Amino acid sequence: MGTNQKHMQEQPAQNILATTAIEEPKQQSYDPLKAARIAETLAELLDPEYILLFGKLADGTPHSDILAYDLLAVTDGPAHYSWYDAKRYLKMKLPYIGHGAPYINLYIHTRHDIETRNVPFLYFARKEGIVLHSRSRKVARPRDKFDFGYAASLAMKYANIFMPLADKLAGYAERNLDRDHARESAYAMAQAAVYYYRTLFYVYHGFEADSCDVRYLHHRLRTLSGELPLLFESDEYYPKQTLHCLNNFATYAPHDPDFFVETEELARHFVLVKRLGEIAKRLCNRRMELYAKR
Repeated sequence: MGTNQKHMQEQPAQNILATTAIEEPKQQSYDPLKAARIAETLAELLDPEYILLFGKLADGTPHSDILAYDLLAVTDGPAHYSWYDAKRYLKMKLPYIGHGAPYINLYIHTRHDIETRNVPFLYFARKEGIVLHSRSRKVARPRDKFDFGYAASLAMKYANIFMPLADKLAGYAERNLDRDHARESAYAMAQAAVYYYRTLFYVYHGFEADSCDVRYLHHRLRTLSGELPLLFESDEYYPKQTLHCLNNFATYAPHDPDFFVETEELARHFVLVKRLGEIAKRLCNRRMELYAKR
C-alpha cells in the first residue's frame, strides 16, 4: 500500500519553534515598588518638584556602570540637604532598600539649574528618565535637540588639559618614592588623584565638581565603574585607607613640618592611584565616544 513520502517529512525544528514560541512580555529593569519607596522617602525630605530614575535601570543611556538607582531630584529652590545627607537619610529610613541594587546615585538640582545648564547628563536624565514622583501630572521634557558634538569638544578640551597634568604629577610621585622625597611624592600623588576624579566628573556631567576632597569625589563617582569600589572601599576582611591618606597628604604634606610617611606605604597607595588614572582615562574616552556618536 503506497504512501506519499512528502507528507511524512518532519517540519524543521527551528520552524516549529518559530510558530509555537510565545513572546514573553518585557520585564522591567528595576523594582517599581522599591523605586517608589525610595522616591517617597526622598520626597519627605526634599519636597522636590519631581524625581526621575534614569540610566541603565530606566533602559536609557547608561550612567552608572554598576547596578544602581540613578536619580535626579528637581527642586524649586536650593534644597535644605545635600545629596550626601539625603543618602544618609535613605539609609536610616530604609536600611534594607539596597538589597538587589546596592547603590543609590542621587543628584539634586534646582529647576533653574536644569533650565540653564545645557549639559548631556541633565539632558539624558530629563529626556529618558522615568517619573517616580511628581507634584503635577506633567514633567517638562527637553524639546530641542542636544548638540552632542559641542559637548564632546568641551569634554575633550577639559580632558586634554587636566589628564596630562594628572599623569605628570603621578609620574613625579613615582620617581620620588624614597625617604628623602616622601613629602613631595605624597603631595604629588594626592593632587594626581584629585585631577583624575575631577576630570572624570567633568566629562560625565559637563560642569566642575564642587570639591577637591578625594573621599567626596570618590563617593560621587563610585558607581561609574565597578572597579572604583574595589580599589578604595573596605570589605569585611580588609580595611582600605588610601582615600583618607591621600586627603591627609594633600592637607599636611605642604605645611606640616612633622609630616612623615613610610616609603612602603607610599608605594602601596601609588599603585592604586595609578590604576585610578587608567580607569578614569578609559571611562572618559568611552563617554566622549558616546557623545561623538550621537
